[in-house]
Amino acid sequence: MKRLSPFIGLLLTCCTFFNNASAEVFYEVTAGASKLALDIEQRLGTQTEDDSTALNFSIAAYRNSTETSYWGAVIEVSSAISRDDDLPGSGRIIGFRFADYLKKVGEHSAFEVYAGFAQFDFIEKANGYYFGANYRYDVFSKGSGLLLETKYYQDLSYDSPQGDDIVDGFQTSLKYYYQF
Repeated sequence: MKRLSPFIGLLLTCCTFFNNASAEVFYEVTAGASKLALDIEQRLGTQTEDDSTALNFSIAAYRNSTETSYWGAVIEVSSAISRDDDLPGSGRIIGFRFADYLKKVGEHSAFEVYAGFAQFDFIEKANGYYFGANYRYDVFSKGSGLLLETKYYQDLSYDSPQGDDIVDGFQTSLKYYYQF
């Protein structure tokens, strides 16, 4: 089932976007910096912490469901820039948010909650789930501003000779967004 989950998410996303052809669609790009605090637990008892700073980039598509709420899909990448050299892999995280809900709460602000699939580059590719939320404010102009985001990576796992290794942890980000 875990192997089919990304395809099911993609199918649900496509159904959401093509359900109503007259709905308004807009796109968004973000760039920012974040702090990662990941715990890597190996089944034979050793635990490693991967605390690093990362650069984040994403592209999103949203479709309105009401005048102030939107459903969307997001592809995002976080690349570690200050990571312990003793840790294997690049520390890059690639995520696909298939369930992304954006709600405007004023003329200049909104909040967003989401869930998706993620892949973490460690000894091998660790695959799993994540969820999070952000608050955004149009600082520069309508559709352009800053957002504060936190997300939690859950059960990013990969097979090792000792059994499944699990990666869990938080990522907190400050990002610039631009909608078009």
